[in-house]
Amino acid sequence: MELEEDRLSSLPKIILHPILSRLSKKDRARTSVLSKAWLDTWYTFPILSISEREILGMPVEEPMEDSVRKRYILEFSDYVKRRMLMFRDQSLTIKEFKLDVYGFVLRYMSKDVDIWLKLACECGVEVIQYYQEVLEGQEQYHVLPISVIEAKSLTKLVLLGHIKIDPIFMNYSIKFSSLRALSLRNVLLGDEHAINHLISFCPLIEYITLKFCLVLSSGGGTKELMKSVSISGLQKLKSVDVSGIKYVSIDASSLENLCYSPDDPFYGVTSKIDFDRCRNLKELYLKYVASTCSIYKWFLELFPKFPFLESLKLDSCDMPEKIDISSVPLKKLKFLDCFNLKEVNIDSPNLLSFGYIGDGASEPTISFLKNSSQLEVYIHIVVDCKDLCKLREFVQNIKPNNVLTSLSVAIKESYEVSMN
Repeated sequence: MELEEDRLSSLPKIILHPILSRLSKKDRARTSVLSKAWLDTWYTFPILSISEREILGMPVEEPMEDSVRKRYILEFSDYVKRRMLMFRDQSLTIKEFKLDVYGFVLRYMSKDVDIWLKLACECGVEVIQYYQEVLEGQEQYHVLPISVIEAKSLTKLVLLGHIKIDPIFMNYSIKFSSLRALSLRNVLLGDEHAINHLISFCPLIEYITLKFCLVLSSGGGTKELMKSVSISGLQKLKSVDVSGIKYVSIDASSLENLCYSPDDPFYGVTSKIDFDRCRNLKELYLKYVASTCSIYKWFLELFPKFPFLESLKLDSCDMPEKIDISSVPLKKLKFLDCFNLKEVNIDSPNLLSFGYIGDGASEPTISFLKNSSQLEVYIHIVVDCKDLCKLREFVQNIKPNNVLTSLSVAIKESYEVSMN
């Protein structure tokens, strides 16, 4: 047994590192006690992940004296710095750097975090995932250091939480020449033009995610949701996922996947998305899109405009009463909690999957005028117990009857309030 263990420990790091990558973070740390070779393998593992639980040594919710908390933080900060300096001094590469901290931790170590990010960039980091969580009532933002903006090696940048991209960055030369994926969630930007400035330096970018990003008001004193974004000039762009932005314009002939949600359940609030020039679109997901007087016309024009569209998902959208869908390439179609819909006629001979989720007894008539022999229809509805009699009628109105493969019904109890 010892011989076998010695053989494994003697394998080169180019083999041992992929083995570690298949283990959980906890198990990777445990391998460090197996032998000196495994300890060195763990220390040089190119994926570094740092979280607030490691910093504090206990759950953040547990009470702790401020002096004790500070000591934990400073000790851990020193450990992380020493480990990262080892990578730099030995000319080792850090492929991924994952950082997850609470905002209050940055009171003690914001400069340390800047140093960690700088060292990661100096070690040729390819992926940075930086999450800063905050406790309720906190508004502390950490300004992203210049070293990240100037990193040439980055292929993926994920920022989530109370992180600020300072307006001063617009005066620096951004070197995201290798960036292929950019994800910003709840991030604070200097102004509405910051995103366009960033992506203009990303000629290879393929994936963009923008969710509930904030911008400073013209006076700089208050924050508000980003209102508009215009994406163009990206020849390799494949996927865009946008939430919380009212006005979106995308001009990318290479785009294949688009998810959009103004994420405002109060219909009537104006929102607009223009993606007519994305002719190669294959997957479209829309959520919380309000009805307009031209939505039926939009449906008629949708499939001719996007001749390669294979998947359409509409979630919580305000629909016209009748929808006619005619598309040869369409393979997946799903309606989730869409309003006003009374009749759906589908002429899609290659459709393989249709899903419908609704709430209430007034469900639409669903007809498949042409359908594949492989078509599977999934229905999930929530019905008030007093409307159970209408369930049979709804199922019978799915034509032809043999396409229904899964029916899930949730029955809710009816409550009637009487006034005495």
